[in-house]
Order: sequence, then structure tokens, then C-alpha cells
Amino acid sequence: MTTTPEAVPYGCDWPVDPACFEDEFDSLDDDVRDRSVAFASATLRRLTGFRVGVCPTTVRPCKQSCIAPLATFGFYSPTGMYPLNWGGVWMNVCGHTGDCSCTMLCQMALPPPVGRLDKVMIDGVDRTDDFRIDDGNVLTYTVDDECPIPACQDMRSADTEVGTFSVTYLNAHPVDELGAYAAGILALEFAKACSGKKCRLPSNVVSITRQGVSMELDPGTFPNGTTGIREVDAFIGLWNPKGLSRGGTVWFPGVNRPRVVG
Repeated sequence: MTTTPEAVPYGCDWPVDPACFEDEFDSLDDDVRDRSVAFASATLRRLTGFRVGVCPTTVRPCKQSCIAPLATFGFYSPTGMYPLNWGGVWMNVCGHTGDCSCTMLCQMALPPPVGRLDKVMIDGVDRTDDFRIDDGNVLTYTVDDECPIPACQDMRSADTEVGTFSVTYLNAHPVDELGAYAAGILALEFAKACSGKKCRLPSNVVSITRQGVSMELDPGTFPNGTTGIREVDAFIGLWNPKGLSRGGTVWFPGVNRPRVVG
């Protein structure tokens, strides 16, 4: 999927479609424009249930089980017990905690989704060009050489040091052209609000009567998960039709997610 214009690498602001902006937006102060884009980005991230356009995250995976069938779980268990579905029956399988003698890996599953792979660091060296993403979230080594992913690593050292491994990626879906269009429209309305001009954003009031027209709104910002702006809400509805605050997560006892840096 493409964006218009291209997003700034490692940035949290959404790309915005300049076609959505009126001439008055370009005449505004730079701080007002930047603040409006930031408000629009934060709003759309939240209202899509953080499924789209979140900030990149850096993880430090550490696999401490040498059991081959469990390689897809691939993460540290302090108890040494790993859940395994064997013939439709869930059971605990013993691993090898504290044993870092496992062979190097050529692939590793990352917590999905993986919207964009930004950087892979191994032994302090940027190895991003040597990897691709398969099946939506499997980090796969593409070079015909020995597998480079360490099964375990020294968490005390920064990922710029030898003996470490980190992956920086977008743990969400990237912003497409529709998202850039919605962000542009919403940013323009925030800019109008910041400038004291009439806008299409709802007011945080319980009730108001003006010129014989009554309107009642719940307190809070976008309490129903919508903005009241048709074009923006159409995009939100594509990604979060149920108005969830955040997507669901599957958790297994004894199997932790990789350590998130920062």
C-alpha cells in the first residue's frame, strides 16, 4: 500500500493527503499545522483501535527452548513450561531454561501484525537488507549462509554491542491512501478549531440550543468512537466497525512476549 506523501521514517505522525487542505491551511502558522497533524494522527490511531499507523517499536527476542516444534513461540519462559496443542489437547511441555546452547535461527515469529520492517540489528550491525517478512509476521533470513539469529542474547547490553539482537518494526497496519485522506481532512478541522474558526469537530457539551436547533452530545472526546465527519468515520469503520478501544490479544501462561525496548 502506498501513502501520499511518503511517511517520515520512525515518525509517529500520519502522512496526510495535501488535496484535503484548503488554501487557508497553508497560510497557518507552522506550529498550528504541526499540532493539527499530530492531533489527527493520535485520534485516528485511537479510534481505529491502534490497528493502523502506530509508532514503530523495538523488541529484543530471546528464545530459551531447544524444542523444535515450539520454535514459533520462541520466547522466554521463566517456568520452563510451554503450552502445546497435541492432537487437540493442550498440555505443558518442559523446556530448557537458562540453556543458551541452541543452534542459531534462520527465522523467528514476531508479535503480529508486522506492517513494516524498519531495522534488524545483530551483534551491533544493521542486517535489515538480509531479511524479509513471511506469513505476515515471520522474520526470515534470505541469504544463503549460516543462520545469524541468536537463540539467546545479553539483555544487559545495548543492541549496538556484540551478542545482542533487536528488531524494529511497525506493530500495526501502515497508513494507506484512504488513511492519508482521512488524516488530511481531520487535520484541517483541528487547524480550524485551533484558529477559532468554524469546524466540523463536535463540541464537548451535553446540550446546546441555538436558533431553534437542539443538539446533545455525550461528554468526552469522541465518546462513540466516531468524529461526526462522514469521510473520516468511513475510514474508521473499515478498521474498527465495533468501536473497540484496542484489538484482542492471545496470551499463553508461561510464554512471554519479547522484551520491548524503551
